Amino acid sequence: MSNFLDSLQVELIFSLIIMVVMAIFFIYAGKKFATADPTARPKGVVLVVETGVKMIYDYLKSIMPKKFEKNYYPYFAMLFAYLIIANLSGLLGFEAPTSNYSITLALTTITFCLIQFNAIKKQGLLSYIWGAVWPPTNLLSILSPLISLSMRLFGNILSGSILMYLVYQLTGYISGLLINFNFLGPVIAPWLHCYFDVFAGCIQTLVFVTLSSILIMMENPD
Repeated sequence: MSNFLDSLQVELIFSLIIMVVMAIFFIYAGKKFATADPTARPKGVVLVVETGVKMIYDYLKSIMPKKFEKNYYPYFAMLFAYLIIANLSGLLGFEAPTSNYSITLALTTITFCLIQFNAIKKQGLLSYIWGAVWPPTNLLSILSPLISLSMRLFGNILSGSILMYLVYQLTGYISGLLINFNFLGPVIAPWLHCYFDVFAGCIQTLVFVTLSSILIMMENPD
């Protein structure tokens, strides 16, 4: 048992923690919605969830046809919620789950399966198989979203984590020349966290959701 726990990557553990916290929060929010007065002005948890739901729904509605917006909204809403929390978790001292390629690959695999499902639905199974294998280069175009989406998210989040680690090492070294305390880190690092964690994390969430929705829609536009 101890060997199994030792083999677990820390990002996978943090990912599990995030999913458990999200599940508890949404169960609690659901109970709040069930008892809320629909005629009263929303507040607290109800206001936060209602604002988030409307924001994501309006965004998807602006880029996807109605049939996709209706069918895929639950998937993209949960994907958006998970990614924004996972990407920003570095601010709390966690290892961002999306800095682990196995997690970004797993998320992209779900999108990839939805892309292929819509392609088969549009073309038919036999036409899809023939188009995938002939000419042989078509196979590369089919697999490219799986690689590009997962690597883009993984690379951007991991690079931000590495750069922040180097910043702390550099500020620690410079501070150590004067006193045995990294006094420069708390002064310089927060401004860089605003970019590498907050700005880049939000942008990568938006990019991943947007590209996923467009790729799914392109396979069955009618």
